[in-house]
Order: sequence, then C-alpha cells, then structure tokens
Amino acid sequence: MKSIATHGAALALAALVLYGYAPHAAQAAETQLYETGPSDDASFLRFVNGTGAPVTVIPENRQARIVLDNAKPATDFLPVKARTAIAGTVEQAAARAAVSVRVDAGAFATVVVLADAAGGLKTVTIAEKPDDFNGLKASLAFYNLDPSCTQASLMAAGRNVAIAQDVAAGSLKRRDINAVALAVQGACGGQAAGAPLDLGQLQAGKRYSVLLVPGNASGAAASAGPRLIRADDTLAR
Repeated sequence: MKSIATHGAALALAALVLYGYAPHAAQAAETQLYETGPSDDASFLRFVNGTGAPVTVIPENRQARIVLDNAKPATDFLPVKARTAIAGTVEQAAARAAVSVRVDAGAFATVVVLADAAGGLKTVTIAEKPDDFNGLKASLAFYNLDPSCTQASLMAAGRNVAIAQDVAAGSLKRRDINAVALAVQGACGGQAAGAPLDLGQLQAGKRYSVLLVPGNASGAAASAGPRLIRADDTLAR
C-alpha cells in the first residue's frame, strides 16, 4: 500500500495508466487550474475522504492505490477520458464500496467517500463545469454532503457574512472572493454548525473547495456536528 509520501507517484500512475489518460489534459496540467477553462474533451476527477478515518482508493485493475487520511483528505484532479466509465473501489478496514463514474466533457467531478448508516461506505459524486475565471480574485466552492444540514451555508467565521447560502445536499455553489486571509464556518438552518476552518491566506487566481460532511461519533476526526474539509482545486502532475 502506498503511503502519503508516495502520493504524487500514485496519482500520476492512476491518471496515466489506470483511468485512461486524456492527451489534452497534459497541456492543462502545465497551467493553473481553470485559467483558460478546460478543452472540450478534457475531464477531471478527484476523490475526497469525508469519513475521518483513512480510506484507500483502488482502481479497477488494482495496479496502484491511493490512501487518503486526515492529513491529506483529497487527491488533486486527475485527467480522465470524458464519458468513459471509471471503475474501482474504496476501502476502509473491512468496509468497501464500488465506484463507477462517468465525467462529462469539460467537467470537474468530485467523488466524496462517506460512512453509511450501516457502518459501511458510500460515495457521492458532484460535478461542475467552470464558466468563467477572474485572475484578480480567489474562487471558493462550498459543497454540502450532509443531508441532515438544511439550508446549508458557508459563512466567514466570526462575522455575519455569507459566502454561499442555501446549498442543497449533494450540490455546490461557487463564487469569487477577495484574496484575503479567511476562516470559514458552516451553518445549518441559520445556525452555526461544527467547528470553523482556517483557510489561511487565499491567493488571487486560485480555486479552492470547502466540503461540509457529516460529523463522526469517534476517531481522530470526532465531531459533534458537521465537519468542514478543505480541498485545493489543483491538477495532478
């Protein structure tokens, strides 16, 4: 099993050998993500661990695997062939769930691994197609992966300023914001939920994601309410 120290090599192998490398994506990987928008036939996929305990992502032919833990909960975006079935499994101890995804041309898909009600694993896939780019701003997306969080919102921590509001479960909203130092707070039904997340200094021209996932009753990431996870929107190289 590959450790986080070899995470980059695993990503490269997964992108080039296992998932089907898209030639046009090689050019995209040389530039900042979304800077000019994806080419018509380029598609990208990433995995995010929303469980709070280590998860292993295993492509269908099992030639490589990627371990996601609390220190590194998300992969970069991997280039994949558009509208082509991408299959594999995600595993955590004895629990496992099958993954089968097709990504539309020009889309960036995020597969989030979550715990299910029976103590196993499940995945939720959310995709977006970028429509613009502002190099003078930072771009921040808010994903809601917690069905129990109604009227999910992302707020600037300590201030009554909404970054994204009323995000339905299984969806996202994105907006351009000033490139400043920022901490964020999740909210459900107008009330703060979970702990704030310090994003540090955001950079102009870069894109970021914050995912709200269900809390965990135990483990290193135990929380009484929903948790926020940061994932920078960068391409695997």
